Amino acid sequence: MITICTLLWDANPRSLSFSLMYNESWVEKLYRGFARNLTQPFDFICFTERERQFSEPIETRGFIRHPIDYGSCIEPYRLGVPMILVGLDTIIVDNIDHLADYCFDNDRIALPRAVYKPNTVCNGVALVPEGNERIYSRWRGENDMEWMRKQRPRIIDDIWPGQVVSYKGRVREHGLEGARIVFFHGEQKPHQLGQRWIREHWR
Repeated sequence: MITICTLLWDANPRSLSFSLMYNESWVEKLYRGFARNLTQPFDFICFTERERQFSEPIETRGFIRHPIDYGSCIEPYRLGVPMILVGLDTIIVDNIDHLADYCFDNDRIALPRAVYKPNTVCNGVALVPEGNERIYSRWRGENDMEWMRKQRPRIIDDIWPGQVVSYKGRVREHGLEGARIVFFHGEQKPHQLGQRWIREHWR
């Protein structure tokens, strides 16, 4: 079974301005987006720092490393299971069965191309096959983005062009155009935008 992972922690002194608004409702909207667009069964795990209540069937796991910051995004890799790892500011807009299948049929993780550094990758969405727990066990607190770039990931854009895309890098100017997953980074989040496709898919 595929595992879907995300992370939620209360804003702290290490949090940047663009990530101060997250709460349980973001986790539940993300869960429902996967439920609408993934036909195979899945487990949904949210890494968090305290007890939380969800109306959806969401499992929680506690962080090991403290204090919690963006580097904590490496912690889900310790599960060592086939996994799709996404941030809370992610919207699933179409069927993603083939993205889940990737996690069973391959051994290398896959990440999207970085929007502003197209010669490398970003960690907005990660397709993670089983057996990649070394990404966590060998991590020594490096910047999470730089650490993931050292893992020799495949590039999702090269496998499925235009399907896992940045809002600012593509959708803002060109619309969905066949996208399956839209991830947001930096400023401009779904709750600040009144676009019809967001209202339809982020609920």
